[in-house]
Amino acid sequence: MKKQWMYLLMAAGLSAGILSGCSAAGADGGRGTAKSSVAQDGSVAQDDSGAGGSASAKEADGAGKTEAGSGETGSGGTGSGQAGSGQESWDADTVTIYVPTKAGNQADLYIRFITPVLEKKLGKSFVVVNQTDGNGVVAYETVRNAQKDGSTLLYFLNSMVVQSHTGVYDKTLPENFTPLAVDTSTGSMWLTVKADSKYQSVQDIIDDVKANPGKITYGMTSGQALHMLGGMMETDMGASLAMVDAGGNAERLISLLGGNVDFTFVSTSAAEQYLETNEIKVLGCVTGTGERDPLYPDIPSVTEEGLASTMFGFDTLLLGPAGMDPELVEEINTAFQDAMMDKEVVDQFAAMKNTMEALDVEGSAAYIREFDAKMAENAKLLGFE
Repeated sequence: MKKQWMYLLMAAGLSAGILSGCSAAGADGGRGTAKSSVAQDGSVAQDDSGAGGSASAKEADGAGKTEAGSGETGSGGTGSGQAGSGQESWDADTVTIYVPTKAGNQADLYIRFITPVLEKKLGKSFVVVNQTDGNGVVAYETVRNAQKDGSTLLYFLNSMVVQSHTGVYDKTLPENFTPLAVDTSTGSMWLTVKADSKYQSVQDIIDDVKANPGKITYGMTSGQALHMLGGMMETDMGASLAMVDAGGNAERLISLLGGNVDFTFVSTSAAEQYLETNEIKVLGCVTGTGERDPLYPDIPSVTEEGLASTMFGFDTLLLGPAGMDPELVEEINTAFQDAMMDKEVVDQFAAMKNTMEALDVEGSAAYIREFDAKMAENAKLLGFE
């Protein structure tokens, strides 16, 4: 079954955090999708690893729980709006959603846009729990071992898949979780160099890496999305990079400007302020499809510039424990897709620079399988497995 809709964005705002399976998971393949506008990076600084990063809202401490209607950072309300629309399988009165990131980071912002609408439509109470312990592993395990009734769910970035192949988490998603809904992104991160860098194009970097293998420094975050991107670039270039663990967006930019790395990827919002002061140059962008970011059509994708397999989209996953009833899975997926097209959600996403596609049940499961396989392959090339 396919559902399709699109909301076009025109505003500036937030942006950051991972992948549409290096295009494998982003392929249509007959999967049902629904489009809505959401941000990748923005005025709220994001760490591309998802867990961590800076927050504009009150930071959660480890298992910091924020409940709907608490007046703090909850989703608001207790489901006293419209009654549920014939829900039968999903009969939990309270749904707890674990988000393994601090309050105010990307995944946390997204789910807090969606949950108030779910409360109104379904008549349930949604509780968002920011649980960052163990780089997100505590949240992962809580949901993996939860009841299969839809009362305990996980919402996060696809960096979770990367973590399962880089030693952070020892469980893989296809075998241990039920994919409920996946939202794929058309947003981008930018390949940046210092303003006075000798590099004028992506091809200049490729040529230099080939001429000086293992010597050109690339700023990344170890074991996370940018580490995987480094492995993809090495494969495409046929030569090795000197990968430097340079932290999140802000730290990588400091390393770049300080001359500690030759190039890096950063979120669009983080890069824009340095573009305005002419401190950096943007040579290309990376997306999950290999195409240009539709909001920045003048910036070429690194894929078209010669890095054929270097594709990475920053997508979100809604997961439950393995073995959930198929009818319940369909019900939850439909509820989330409906929430994504709600005007209240669209209005909140309208200031954000991205377009998201909500996959149906079949498409979400296929995304997880394909993305997991791609990350496993890349992790082996990087020496993780």
